[in-house]
Amino acid sequence: TLDDLYDPVKKVNFTGNVPTIRWLKDGTHYLLANDPSKKNVPRLQRVNARTGEATPFLDSAKMEAAFMALGGITAQDAKQLASRGSYDFNASETAVLINFANDLFYYQLGSDKAVRVTNGAEEEVGETFSPNGRMIGFVRNGNMFVFDLGTERERQLTTDGGPKILNGRLDWVYQEELYGRGNFEAYWWSPDSTMLAYLRLDENPVHEFTVVDHIPYRQTVEVTPYPKAGDPNPIVQLGVVNAAGGATRWVDTFKYHPSDFLIVRVSWTPDSKKVVYQAQNREQTYLDLNFADAKDGKSTTAFRETTKAWVQVLDNPHWLKDGSFIWQSERSGYEHLYLYNPAGKLVRQLTDGNWDLRGFEGVDEDKGFVYFSSIENSPIAP
Repeated sequence: TLDDLYDPVKKVNFTGNVPTIRWLKDGTHYLLANDPSKKNVPRLQRVNARTGEATPFLDSAKMEAAFMALGGITAQDAKQLASRGSYDFNASETAVLINFANDLFYYQLGSDKAVRVTNGAEEEVGETFSPNGRMIGFVRNGNMFVFDLGTERERQLTTDGGPKILNGRLDWVYQEELYGRGNFEAYWWSPDSTMLAYLRLDENPVHEFTVVDHIPYRQTVEVTPYPKAGDPNPIVQLGVVNAAGGATRWVDTFKYHPSDFLIVRVSWTPDSKKVVYQAQNREQTYLDLNFADAKDGKSTTAFRETTKAWVQVLDNPHWLKDGSFIWQSERSGYEHLYLYNPAGKLVRQLTDGNWDLRGFEGVDEDKGFVYFSSIENSPIAP
């Protein structure tokens, strides 16, 4: 009935509460967050997958005390910091990074050590751990920064950022149409943690668009850069900067016209020597897989995917131990997997047939298996 749906007292929860589960690095336990079936238990639990035994993932009282010891934090804020339902972990899952009240905080699990990474009114966004867990990257006011956890000092990596120049941060059209709604991150640590590749977006050519919120009694208006069809996109550049600071080395993209050029994915080779970026024209009728030298920015194209209609961005290369990589493509009219050598030359097609890959799940290199899900039998079959 309408009362069931909208009654302000009943408030029936038709969607239910689903706990969040993810595997921990040891492979035998998983992290269980916000389990509605259990009352009066910590929000984060470490669960043995074989036995089901659950224990608190962290000592919230110890964590709360560590934040209180920093000073300048209220007891209520310390409690909130130590009792969240999710955290950003470093790669070894031994420390967490928290964005709280426009500042960043670090805590080493099980210890008395908490660090206030930033302390100011300006907002920090896009925070990440370096792969080795020794540094934290973030963006403030369109500029990129690195915080060294060893020295507890902040380094500014770019200086020209602002409302119209975004370093390491995606604008509206790039996150909405290319990298995925809600994903604004536009910098990528090298695997050895010594460098960061990043996008610099110049919003100056983009026309502004007025958005009116008609719901409030007093209407609110927001003006934002928004490229309608045919209007200019932001001008994009790809740079590499050392985590220790210094000048940016710009990737050579001379072969592309700036007004008809999209950088749709960025990653690194496992040895941290090259930046791997995928480039498209605005119509997205082709996609180039490019390799750029991290030292001098010189760029080469491994191959081009092309079609008269549209080339979909699928994923970054999946690297194997010998330097070869697996690539997803729809070049045959169906999505399949292909194996390339380290130089970007095709070795062989791995999957084939008049059916589509639905998901690339992983590789067991020791046994020589690739795991994937597909619609080979039926799009609704398990």
